[in-house]
Amino acid sequence: MGASEENSALFPIFVFTIVALPLVPYTLVKILSTFSKKAIAIHCQCSVCSLSGKYRNHFSNGLSNFSTCSNLTLVLLWIVLGALIYYIKHTSHEVKVFEPFSILGLEPGASDSDIKKAYRRHSIQYHPDKNPDPEAHDYFVEYISKAYQALTDPVSRENFEKYGHPDGRQGLQMGIALPPLLLNIDGVSGGILLLGIVGVCILLPLVLYISQDQPNIQEIM
Repeated sequence: MGASEENSALFPIFVFTIVALPLVPYTLVKILSTFSKKAIAIHCQCSVCSLSGKYRNHFSNGLSNFSTCSNLTLVLLWIVLGALIYYIKHTSHEVKVFEPFSILGLEPGASDSDIKKAYRRHSIQYHPDKNPDPEAHDYFVEYISKAYQALTDPVSRENFEKYGHPDGRQGLQMGIALPPLLLNIDGVSGGILLLGIVGVCILLPLVLYISQDQPNIQEIM
């Protein structure tokens, strides 16, 4: 996986973290404040109040209170959070261990003649002279050739036994959870653009959301 592709794959995790950090505790506060309200309902049983329909709209009033802008925003943010979880789960990439015997379709400890036969068989299928597909070419160079080299060349085999790869010790690449657009911008402008995106798309709606519910929270406390 290239560096830009890895960074793009990590960006949803960054967005998930930014959204979840304020959303989860605020949702808990919202739920606790809702249950802590002491609703005192005094229903008059006289015929005048019963006929006037004064208490008939209790259900509709509760529904209208739930369907406020802040509550709908809260539900929408949780839907976005669930979509991010689904996306991250289905686009995660596992680290593949280099196994030359498995690549060539052999059992561990296969003889040199079996290794050569397997290499010739895979060469007919993936060699660039036999298969013009670019993906087949990449697979042949990155896997078939290196697997054969790891099992036949003494130096490559020693590297494979020590480090798990015929090319020797492999460096660990750490990606940055930002989209390539921000990483390609030099200087302070990239950071300013990132802060602007976070502020407009996440912090501003959250501040408006909290400010709308602040009077209700103060009444409860």
